[in-house]
Amino acid sequence: MDNIPRLLKAFVIAGGIALVGGTALLVALLMLRATGGGPVTGRLDVTVALPSGGRIEQVVADGQRWLLLGRDAGGQQFLAVVDARSGERLGLLWLNPEP
Repeated sequence: MDNIPRLLKAFVIAGGIALVGGTALLVALLMLRATGGGPVTGRLDVTVALPSGGRIEQVVADGQRWLLLGRDAGGQQFLAVVDARSGERLGLLWLNPEP
């Protein structure tokens, strides 16, 4: 019976620590996201280097980068990762079907 106030006090202290820690983590994550720059909005006039005869079939954007799915003139599929602000191609991955 004497342990109940002690346990209650421990739970209140643990809850307070969790509340303060969770709030600090939330603020830190919001600040981290805010310093990374916002999503690109509006019209961008950029040139993206694609393989010869390449055409884009699908685009996925995450705010800072674009993932372009396309095909070259011979029908080979590729993925291009592009910086959304500069239009610089960060990577090119050729998709080869298994035999």
